[in-house]
Amino acid sequence: MNDKTIKQTDKNYMRCLIVDDDPLICDLLEHFCSKIDVILEVTISHSGFESVSLINQNHFDLILLDYDLPDITGKKILSILNKEALVIMITSNKEFGHESYNYPQIIDYLVKPIEFDRFYKAIDKFKMKNSHNINSNGFFFLKEGNSLIKVLTKDILYIKSAGNYLEFFMLNKKVMTIMTIKEITSKLPSNFQQSHRSYIVNINMVDKVSTHGISILNETLPLSKTYEYEFLKKINLLS
Repeated sequence: MNDKTIKQTDKNYMRCLIVDDDPLICDLLEHFCSKIDVILEVTISHSGFESVSLINQNHFDLILLDYDLPDITGKKILSILNKEALVIMITSNKEFGHESYNYPQIIDYLVKPIEFDRFYKAIDKFKMKNSHNINSNGFFFLKEGNSLIKVLTKDILYIKSAGNYLEFFMLNKKVMTIMTIKEITSKLPSNFQQSHRSYIVNINMVDKVSTHGISILNETLPLSKTYEYEFLKKINLLS
């Protein structure tokens, strides 16, 4: 079992459990998870029985679960899990798709051998499903000074980091709050993507992407080389 030490009470961190009896698959999935900025803790289990114990004793936001475990099958583990657990099933069975609809916990399934592009799409589904900090009405509240300001996610143009503060630029107002890029990332729906170390962009508001940057209304925002690949991939996923 491999796991990074983080604050257990910090709800902005995403905790992932990888369950597979193949160490190579576990290493691959852990490597893939390291590329997803919202997943900051990974725990690995090679045993189905051990994983059940871990699940009972800990909270995991996402479980990457092998269907064909030797001691207790992934199918059996699914029957034990509560309906609120989110699972990406790992399987060698290409026909599993139809059966997966019988399990409300499954948000996607990956057929071995696993490629990162397909893994990324599964994680994107997870992020959409797991936008638990944004309620079903599509708004949240930000603290600005002594006030709580209601923010509609659909109205956000982009978010800019300014030291220990974030500035939320919207169609009709701007709100500044004490928060970091990392803290806001897991709270936003999947149509938001970081484009620069200091910027997160609402892709639905983008008018144009060029060598000069990202155009939103009359603003031009930076698109750095570090984030360009993931940003363009996200645009293609949502288009």
